[in-house]
Amino acid sequence: MTGQEGKSPARSPADGMTASRLDVQRIRVNREGYDSGGAYWGAGPDVFIATTADGAEEITVRARNVREAREKAAAELERTPGKARTGERDPIGGNSPHKSRYEIDWLNPVTNESVRIRITHARDYLSTGSDHIEVESIKPKRAPLPITETGYRSHFMPALELINAGGPVTFVTAWIDQESKGKAWTKAVTAKAQGDLFQRYDQGDVGRETSTEVRDAMGVNSTKVEGMTAEAAQKELEQITLRWADTAKRVNLKLE
Repeated sequence: MTGQEGKSPARSPADGMTASRLDVQRIRVNREGYDSGGAYWGAGPDVFIATTADGAEEITVRARNVREAREKAAAELERTPGKARTGERDPIGGNSPHKSRYEIDWLNPVTNESVRIRITHARDYLSTGSDHIEVESIKPKRAPLPITETGYRSHFMPALELINAGGPVTFVTAWIDQESKGKAWTKAVTAKAQGDLFQRYDQGDVGRETSTEVRDAMGVNSTKVEGMTAEAAQKELEQITLRWADTAKRVNLKLE
């Protein structure tokens, strides 16, 4: 996967991975379809979960033994995007038969801060041809993103649509980049930067020497953008955020 500006190359499942290199966990299922912990998988053979050492690939199958499980896992690994699965779908308790995990570093264009993001792609999640994407900030944990205030986003989409978008990493990075250009994201980042500094000031964490810097920064706020054109407002908000971020860094350095 090729890196883009503001992002590092994605850490993704290794190419050429074979079933023999997968760690296989066996979950025994009784005749009623339950495992020893009470989880329901559906009637059938035991459940096997095959994963790579780093957890980037996870394949879930039903099989009578480890050998059969590895054969099924190998077939799933060889299945290219868009290719239909052969045979009937095994009941696997609502799990995806194949999950792939990727990690990217996204650079916030407003604050120049880096956020590590994990992207989990579940193929044929609820049915064949229906995929599921999970986007989660992992460093800082649950850091807000342009597509989610909580740092976590769940998104269902047709498999063909995801293929046409270039795959999970390309789709998610393009989605985030598009939303990061909007006024809503710039305002949200500005409000957070202001709120953090106001809180430090109100709680008395800022001493006399630094309080002048804080007051100077407080003299500029996002209400200035009212009545401006969209382009002018965007530039003004970016400048406000940079001033707040610079002030916050200086204050933090003096408090350490």
